[in-house]
Amino acid sequence: EMLQSMFDGIDDSLFELANNARTNNEQNRFFEAMREIRIKRKGIEAKFSQSVQELFSNPSLITGPEITKPGFPLGADTFSLVGHDDLEEDVALNSMATKAESNFQGLLLQLQARMAKLYDAEDVKTFRSPLDPRAICQVFSAATGPLDIEIKERLIVYKQFDRYVMSNLEPVLKRTNQTLIRLGLIPNLKTPGVRQKTGPTSSHAASTNKTQQRNLHASQRNLGAPSSQENEHDLFPQLQSLLASTRNNTSNGTSQANAQHSHVINSGELLELLTQIQRRPDSFSKPDNQASVVDIRSALKQELARQPSPQVGKKEFTQVDDDLINLVSMLFEFILDDYNLSPSIQVLISRLQIPILKVVIKDKSFFGSSRHPARQLLNSLAKAGIGWGEGHNKDRDALYNKIYKTVDRVLGEFDGDIALFEELNNDFANFVQKEERKAKIVEQRTKESEQGRIRSKQAQKKVEEALSRKILNARHPLPEVVTEMLKNGWSRVMFLAFLKDEQEHQWSSSVKIAEDLIWCLQALTEAEDRQRWVAIVPKLLKDLKAGLESVSYNTGSIEETIAEIKSELTSKFKLIHDEQYHETIWKNELKSDISDSSAEKSAVEKQRALKDDAFQVYLDQVDKLGLGQWVEFEMLNGNRYRCKLSARIDEADCLIFVNRMGLKTVEKSRSELAEDLKKGKVVFLEQALMIDRALNAVVSNLKQKANS
Repeated sequence: EMLQSMFDGIDDSLFELANNARTNNEQNRFFEAMREIRIKRKGIEAKFSQSVQELFSNPSLITGPEITKPGFPLGADTFSLVGHDDLEEDVALNSMATKAESNFQGLLLQLQARMAKLYDAEDVKTFRSPLDPRAICQVFSAATGPLDIEIKERLIVYKQFDRYVMSNLEPVLKRTNQTLIRLGLIPNLKTPGVRQKTGPTSSHAASTNKTQQRNLHASQRNLGAPSSQENEHDLFPQLQSLLASTRNNTSNGTSQANAQHSHVINSGELLELLTQIQRRPDSFSKPDNQASVVDIRSALKQELARQPSPQVGKKEFTQVDDDLINLVSMLFEFILDDYNLSPSIQVLISRLQIPILKVVIKDKSFFGSSRHPARQLLNSLAKAGIGWGEGHNKDRDALYNKIYKTVDRVLGEFDGDIALFEELNNDFANFVQKEERKAKIVEQRTKESEQGRIRSKQAQKKVEEALSRKILNARHPLPEVVTEMLKNGWSRVMFLAFLKDEQEHQWSSSVKIAEDLIWCLQALTEAEDRQRWVAIVPKLLKDLKAGLESVSYNTGSIEETIAEIKSELTSKFKLIHDEQYHETIWKNELKSDISDSSAEKSAVEKQRALKDDAFQVYLDQVDKLGLGQWVEFEMLNGNRYRCKLSARIDEADCLIFVNRMGLKTVEKSRSELAEDLKKGKVVFLEQALMIDRALNAVVSNLKQKANS
């Protein structure tokens, strides 16, 4: 019944994933997987049912050695060299089996004892129950083997099997135990000291609503990336399995043998010892020291040595606590190796290693839940600290002091109540929000100022280019009064027209007036041209006068200037062919006053020369740089400075960077930034949540070790 509910859930999940797919290829893949599962569903159900029955009917499968199949080692210690997809599959199967063993430990122990009695097994400890979670996972893996789907869809199938079947084994195990009790098999069996963890009932799982399924999909997209609530109970068993696979079997056996003659430090004792270390003044009193990962075991030995009457014998941790110590150490090793945080911020965050270890001992959902208060606080501190550089004055910097006080409160006040992290995170978020609000106002003003400056520079360049082109293209030299008026008066009209062009569309008309004026001052011999001259000159003079008045050009003598231009226009109109115009001399004189287009051409050619295949890689990285992205520049004096991209002005090929306060610090062109990137003088900082990146790195490293 639960398997049938599972297939319905898979259908819904794949349909919704296909509905939300970003590409057609991805959507088609989900639909193909849905079709493949629908076609082979009955065969999988029949094979699974038959295989489960065989577990009961064949005593050799029960009393013999542990069952394995290639690619699916049932125990963490049996990991072998497998491909990446196979390893993902193995980890998923082992994770769900481990979780079920933990959740239904009491019922499974009772069932194992009663089944061993039923089958007359000589050794209860080596006996394998037919309803052992690992055996059930194995037969399901074998039943779904014929599915022709990719690893991503197969992991979705396993996830739903865990959700609908493995998490709801309690009623099955209870009914089986009750049946054996009625047969008289150890009716009064008790398992003292085992607390039963129960999952949701089968009927509840079958009625899981669409909202819960959407929460599931996020974790299905990337196994091992703790991005959803559904993963809260899954990630730690997975990490345990990976740790177990990397453990040296020989040393484990030795430690287990020695553990019989040693004192085991339980979780309660461990928490007390960690609290004493945390509050010891000499442990973390110097925040300016070099950041380093705390050797928890050495610190605990020193603390035990300080006890008034230390217990004799070797001290050992439980396997779970030992795994937690290793995992937290790995997380903080990543944090202290993370280039995205400056050393001073790393030092502060590294002081939280022992409090975080205490957190995970009490609440292992830290690894899987992105909403865990302690995890949120760490991410908030790291995110805020990304813009803090070593050049800042620590004593006067409000952000540094706030991070310091937050860390100090955790060390001084954390006694096991995780609500403290939530309180501190809210307080820190309010502080950051106020700081960002101030910085955004300054940044907006900086951005507007820079955009205006660049727009003005662009307008000036455009005006110079337009006038230079018009004057150079004139067939005959222009009168001095006209040249003076165009360069010092009408250029201002064109400048303002360019700036206002998006709203008032005046640029084209201002260019056309200059063009018409220059044309009217040439020798016109054709009757058609002379008729046009007569038609446009009156309006041309009015437009010139209005434009010059709007920019206050030569205010006292505008009338005189217009009169001189009118006189020049009239005199040029009367000239025919008999007057010779010498073009070479006046064009050479103008070259000193107008922009040389050859410089621009050489700049363009230079930029094109840079665009070889190797350099294009860096240009592509620059193009992908988003607004708000933090980067670190190496200055000429060797110092490093952190700032973020505030504005990208494509028409001017300009990228503006601001500091944490919103003030402009760096301006680069696209090619300049790519060149810096190529030379290693700029680093693009990672902005994903720190703990998420750290956990992904830990999972990846453990998988690599398991693979090798």
